[in-house]
Amino acid sequence: MKKEKEEILEFLARKGYSYIPEIRDKFDFPDLSSILDELKKEGKIDIFNNGKIVPTSVGLREGRNIAEKHDILEKLLKELGIDKKKADEEACELEHFLPDEGKERLRGVFGFGEGNIVTLLSLSAGDEGEVVSIRGGRGMVQRLLDMGLTPGTRIMVIRKAPFGPLEISVRGYHLALGRGIAQRIWVKRKR
Repeated sequence: MKKEKEEILEFLARKGYSYIPEIRDKFDFPDLSSILDELKKEGKIDIFNNGKIVPTSVGLREGRNIAEKHDILEKLLKELGIDKKKADEEACELEHFLPDEGKERLRGVFGFGEGNIVTLLSLSAGDEGEVVSIRGGRGMVQRLLDMGLTPGTRIMVIRKAPFGPLEISVRGYHLALGRGIAQRIWVKRKR
């Protein structure tokens, strides 16, 4: 029943409130009444006489946490090439098993939820950044590490052709990278 309760709290956190018929239509849970009763007893929702359901501050915090896990996992799955619909479905299943520490690690490594961690490709000429992570096959990652693109290394975009490679400055030398490679290098944008 944990999964069902989390699904309802996530829905309420995204929407703000709902009504019993809407929740019944959204979720096909045979024991919906007992799930709602438990959430109420746990102090996570308030149910009003007109059937309106509102998350309490505790329920809202828990629902937002689940929603954030879902969003991070969905973004990660889409980055791995899974189509949006399938990524959403898989994130719905996985979000219940991702511990809070795992959520924070994913956010830290991949920069999900932080506007200043972007792919190298999204930087413009003159922008500077610090390498956070590189995603790709072992051979490609090792080759980039051997070129000096290790986590923590500062880089600067020298030139960015509209459809061609990026020229970057790294450790005092210039390096040209194709757009596909630059899309796999995550950097923390420096202001």
